[in-house]
Amino acid sequence: MSYPADTVDTMTTEAPRAPKITLTNLTPGYLGDIGPEEFLEGMELKDLDLAEVDSTQATYLDSSLSRVNFGDAESPVNLTGARFSGSRIEDCRADTWTMPRGSLVHTEISGTRIGAGVVHDSVWEKVVLSNCRISYLNLRGAKLTDVEFRDCVIDEIDLDRAKVNRVSFPGSSVGVLQCESATLGNVDLRGLQPHKISGVHSLRGATIDEMQMMLFAELFASELGITVE
Repeated sequence: MSYPADTVDTMTTEAPRAPKITLTNLTPGYLGDIGPEEFLEGMELKDLDLAEVDSTQATYLDSSLSRVNFGDAESPVNLTGARFSGSRIEDCRADTWTMPRGSLVHTEISGTRIGAGVVHDSVWEKVVLSNCRISYLNLRGAKLTDVEFRDCVIDEIDLDRAKVNRVSFPGSSVGVLQCESATLGNVDLRGLQPHKISGVHSLRGATIDEMQMMLFAELFASELGITVE
């Protein structure tokens, strides 16, 4: 039995919505401007070393951060609960990015090297990461909406218990994908070839291509306890 074309229900994966960022007339910012619960608006922060800086609960609004060192693994800047909105972060370095329970809204991060991203229980809305190198990204329990990882290299991303909607990875590579008990919607995984996937049963709401289906067959079978002979 055939149906008229206009009655056929077709499903498409919604693309992430782009952030809106307008940075004009920025004021030069200095190390002394950064502190707990500080409100930084319209600032240009560049060539700063934030090792051991306490920036908990701080707000970065419509600001630019470039060539900033977010600290060494032993002495990272503390960004717990910090909020970035309408901001751009580029060409920065963070051996350990410590920002649990923080938020990124209408924010772009580019050309940045992150060793361990400790950003669990955070909120990301309309965020683009481009040309970033990330060893481990802990997004457990986070809420991601309209997030794009563009041309990034990520060794491991942990989305356990996360709520993820309209997220894509164009041109990116991910080595290990964890998504135990995650809730996914419009998550575009096409092009990724992780060598390990944890939480296959939580991939409902994700989109993969035919080539991935063949490549992941063994991973899916192992995760679901299926023996292939």
